[in-house]
Amino acid sequence: MGIRITLLIVGHEDVDNVFREGPDSAGGVGVRVAFRNEGEKTIKYVTIYFVPYNRVGDAVSSSIGGRSEFGVQFTGPIEPNKKEGGSCECIWYDYSITSVKITKAKIEYMDGTEELIDGSDIPINEGDGCYVATAVYGSYDCPEVWTLRRYRDYELAETWHGRLFIKAYYAISPTIVKWFGDTAWFKKMWKGKLDRMVSNLQQKGFENTPYEDRKW
Repeated sequence: MGIRITLLIVGHEDVDNVFREGPDSAGGVGVRVAFRNEGEKTIKYVTIYFVPYNRVGDAVSSSIGGRSEFGVQFTGPIEPNKKEGGSCECIWYDYSITSVKITKAKIEYMDGTEELIDGSDIPINEGDGCYVATAVYGSYDCPEVWTLRRYRDYELAETWHGRLFIKAYYAISPTIVKWFGDTAWFKKMWKGKLDRMVSNLQQKGFENTPYEDRKW
């Protein structure tokens, strides 16, 4: 029951309206989040609460205003098995913020009932991420990754061997990116290959416009 997180990025929106990982030039950090209604009732409102953390795992407070925990509200109606999401800019100001943890979610349903869910009980779907491409381009929501996500959903996922590749990729790539994703050599090694792949896919008709992941 409740919700499942399908996308969570800590960062900022750049001048091209692309949400990039990391703080902006003033240290401002926000979140981009998407989730699915996993319950059987239609959601009226949901507020997801976040606390930011630095690279060594310590909770961080904003240097402006001093806030730590912050709730982002979404307005429905959000029907069962439907996705919702969005971004909230400059929640905190601190250059050291690298991640967030979800502390809780408060849900109000259309029938008037309410539910408070602890953050540890909110699943995060790791299967929705293009890990290497996100590390290279700095965002899950940018033109290059939109193209690659379309290729994953509408070509690879259409065959059994393509789905097998996707599952193998998602089993291996999170660990690789966790170890090496922030290094310059890793990004340099992959960027040329991905640029060529993206260019070829776009020539085949895979668009680079905003995209919501297909459920398959």
